Amino acid sequence: MTTVMPIGQRTRNAELVRDLYGTLYREHRFEEAGRFFHAYHVEHAPIEWMMPDRRGLSADIDHLVADNDRVMLFATWTGRTPAGAELRLHTAELYRLWDGRVAEHWNVVDRDVLAAHGVDGGPERSGQPAAPGLHGPHSDTERANAELVLGAYRDVFSEHRLELAERYYHQDYRHHNVRTDAVPDGLDAFKAFFADNIAAFPDLVTTVDHIVAADDRVMVFVTWTGTLTGAWSGGGPSGLPLEMRTCDQFRIERGKVAEHWEVVDYLALGKAGLPTP
Repeated sequence: MTTVMPIGQRTRNAELVRDLYGTLYREHRFEEAGRFFHAYHVEHAPIEWMMPDRRGLSADIDHLVADNDRVMLFATWTGRTPAGAELRLHTAELYRLWDGRVAEHWNVVDRDVLAAHGVDGGPERSGQPAAPGLHGPHSDTERANAELVLGAYRDVFSEHRLELAERYYHQDYRHHNVRTDAVPDGLDAFKAFFADNIAAFPDLVTTVDHIVAADDRVMVFVTWTGTLTGAWSGGGPSGLPLEMRTCDQFRIERGKVAEHWEVVDYLALGKAGLPTP
């Protein structure tokens, strides 16, 4: 049975978040924040990294998925640090909306970029409560797409069954990473890349903390944990632990992943003992 989708709610929430970015993070009219955030909203990802003078930064939304009461997006922040250096930063943001305003907010930040500018991007451990699973009504296709993505994280990344990757990814799927081309397109390159990852982190496990699905898109916040007891990319074995957070967007076509985009907290990778891109 296919569920009738609340298209109006999704559209309204997407429009509100786009308006929020235009008003607060491009026009810098912070006095209007009350129009977008509940007075009692819960902030799981303090944004102190945005510098004392937030008027020095602007944000553009790169990708946005609106799913019932949740909106997840990729954003690119540009501007200058307090020291005057040019800054270009990629983040992923998740908003839960209620009664036409933001009630909760989580994010994933590429803290490696901030650290290079001497800016504290927050603690290594996220401390952000998860809200796993889809929320609200979805079509049969959206639920199947979400299950496909969750299955890939379970079978391929946590159980290390790379032979099952073709169950989840098209042979010619495309990979997009804003900082590195270390993962080239195509399933064979994907399997080779993650074989190296698993060799470096034999105890690698993934946890999907948040997931949204709309139409042919699925987006997730994921925590990757493991210990660098092998060698990879010129680093290791260090014996150091990894706790890395990513946000990943997937476009599903004919029951498999056709495209993948990501934002990665590369500082966590560096702290585990590997070079960052």
